[in-house]
Amino acid sequence: MTINLNGSPSTDSTRQVDNTSIENTGTKNVPFVAKKPATEDTTAFSSDTNAVNSLTQTALQTFPSRQVRVEALKQAVNSAQYQLDADKIAASLANSEV
Repeated sequence: MTINLNGSPSTDSTRQVDNTSIENTGTKNVPFVAKKPATEDTTAFSSDTNAVNSLTQTALQTFPSRQVRVEALKQAVNSAQYQLDADKIAASLANSEV
């Protein structure tokens, strides 16, 4: 129990004195100081045109060895020479997470 500024008993363990909150901890009155809010993390985005263009060029680049394989597959499909492997297709479908 504490005595408020008017002299009457109060059950509130915190009182206001000169705009400073005083908290009764049971042993002595300790000034209560409000903590400053923690600083927030920030993120900044920027656009580096040269880096973006370089990455775009790399992503769109075709590799000669792959291009040769793609052309061979196109010719095989167009001439009806490409044979589908039913076992590989079934295994792929069975192992997919569709």
